[in-house]
Amino acid sequence: MMPPQKGQELSFGEFVARYQSTEAALEAYVAGLPLWVNVWRAWMFLIFGLAVLFVIWRVEARWLAVTMVASLFAYNLASMLWGVGRFPSIAFVTLWSPLALYFQRRRGRLARASRFDRVYYAWHTLALATLVVSLGFDTYNVLYALLRERS
Repeated sequence: MMPPQKGQELSFGEFVARYQSTEAALEAYVAGLPLWVNVWRAWMFLIFGLAVLFVIWRVEARWLAVTMVASLFAYNLASMLWGVGRFPSIAFVTLWSPLALYFQRRRGRLARASRFDRVYYAWHTLALATLVVSLGFDTYNVLYALLRERS
């Protein structure tokens, strides 16, 4: 599906059709990624998905859950605008960088008195480490896409 021309708007139906088309292209792209990348993606979804266990009690878990949903939607929108590939990772870099900084700043303030507190602290630590490693991969992808276009 072709992007709209300057000054031309998409109807809601056209947007939905284009979004679905992009999702299909993303599924094909992900299927072609190396196994280790998909193992990493599964790890991320596991760790980030575990936020639901803590959202009622902990603000950091709420922020992670909201940011995860927003970043996935933003990634799909970026893929609609710039095509499926490495550059749409800019959505993750943009949304996860402030989240990682927030998690790091909050880490020292987390209580560890009860069993729940210790389990939460362990999850928080794993989530922060996962965010940082993922940001490294995503930053590499964005820079690779930008530099490759220039050459």
